[in-house]
Amino acid sequence: MQPIKAERTSVTPEITFLPAESRLVVEGECYPENPLPFFNPILATLKTYFETQKPSQFEAEMRLQYINSASTMGLRSLFSLFNEAGQRGTDVRVLWAYDAEDDAIEELGTDLVEDFHNVLLEHQPFNA
Repeated sequence: MQPIKAERTSVTPEITFLPAESRLVVEGECYPENPLPFFNPILATLKTYFETQKPSQFEAEMRLQYINSASTMGLRSLFSLFNEAGQRGTDVRVLWAYDAEDDAIEELGTDLVEDFHNVLLEHQPFNA
């Protein structure tokens, strides 16, 4: 499986998927008017990756400065995919990095993982 590198735009974050390292990095702001065209390709790629590679562990680093409510649904789908992988035996860890002064983004990480018991969320505050 090939790595993916999607450069950030004015409304979407940078996406780096490194299958050889079992790692995904999402960094930037996410507020496209229609988030489906942005999220669907990475969701499809990760679904195939988890089903075919069956990694023993997987790490996702999420470093979002802003996200709109429509994109939150895309993130929920991503976390659901992580949870499914966890149910099949993958040790899934999400590093949720957020501005130490941004309570909303900090809480979003907690809210996203709340229903997914096969995903370990680690909070990592940083100073912007």
